[in-house]
Amino acid sequence: MQITEITTTNVSTDSWGEFVEFPLVTVMSEYDEYNNAEGDNPQARRKWMGPVGDVVVEVETDAGITGVGHGNWATGAISTIVDETLSKLLVGEDPRQRERLWDVMYRATIPFGRKGAAVEAISAIDIALWDIAGKEAGKPVYELLGGPVDDEIPAYASNLHPVDHDKLAEEAVDYVERGFDAMKLRFQYGPAAGRRGIKENARVVETVRDAVGDEIDIAGDAYMGWTVRYAKKMVEKLEPYDMAWVEEPVIPDDIDGYAEVREAAPMPISGGEHEFTRWGHKELLEREAVDILQPDVHRVGGLTEAKRIADMASAHGVPIIPHSGTNPTLHFIAATTNAPMAEFFPIPTWYERPDDEATYADAIYANPPSPTGGTLPLPDTVGVSAELNREALDHYAVEEQ
Repeated sequence: MQITEITTTNVSTDSWGEFVEFPLVTVMSEYDEYNNAEGDNPQARRKWMGPVGDVVVEVETDAGITGVGHGNWATGAISTIVDETLSKLLVGEDPRQRERLWDVMYRATIPFGRKGAAVEAISAIDIALWDIAGKEAGKPVYELLGGPVDDEIPAYASNLHPVDHDKLAEEAVDYVERGFDAMKLRFQYGPAAGRRGIKENARVVETVRDAVGDEIDIAGDAYMGWTVRYAKKMVEKLEPYDMAWVEEPVIPDDIDGYAEVREAAPMPISGGEHEFTRWGHKELLEREAVDILQPDVHRVGGLTEAKRIADMASAHGVPIIPHSGTNPTLHFIAATTNAPMAEFFPIPTWYERPDDEATYADAIYANPPSPTGGTLPLPDTVGVSAELNREALDHYAVEEQ
């Protein structure tokens, strides 16, 4: 079998719906023009995220098998790297030689890669190669990754933006009623809001805790928007709420800062969503910077690299709770003993979807994950279960400039 062609499709951030406009603290919140903490600047995140959210990559073969993957999110740079560099390396190669091809792609992109868009491009192709392998074998990819650890995957509800405290409580209660025993909220403020922001962040957690009681796990995401000093004050303030974890308190390159926050925190600290390859995660583990690793298979280097990271984390006694809950991610979790749960993005009960538009939870795929009672079934289709919704993909495709 040989690879005959590799094509890319840029997907608009419009496919993520209005959720990118809700208030939360982000890595850009210290700049007024990119800050939407008060909900009065709904275009704040779109200004720096760019028009392209995901890039779908399709790898065609002479056996009539096409593999599908996507990179997230790196604007349109993924397409350029695939089209101008990676496709030239892979066309004519055997797609089953995944280890060799991963190494070829990584080495070829070292001068402009190692992290970011180049590794996200590699991720998309690697997932597509696994998709080809599963389709050729007639099996779900988790069978090729070592077989399922269990017959279903626990999921946590990941939304809970601080739009309004009444809505926040309503949403949290709904997730409990739907069977979720864990959920994640978004913090609203960073250091620029001072003491008031600390109090308001704590109030968001208090609202959810009061709504769901003591038996539900609550995590909180700071999306790289805090400083070390602010994070240490924040985790102290949050101690009474028995949080499951606080996520990405500082920028990913401040590993010393991560370790300092972790040392001070009464709850687990998580990170890795914006880290790349086994080498980046190796540093997080060896410097004891996090209690939980959160690699994204669409960013970290694909399924090939995610399994290496999981093995390394297992040796350090650290669990993997991946960012995102896509079907390729579920295949990874299903075959990984130290990956206890998946992230799932439910639609809040109070949210009225305009014109029944799709959102980032289900936009470009025909068979998105769907939980029952707070758990996700194992994907039951061959490959990585990434059948595309062609109508939605055409609708959200961003034409090249």
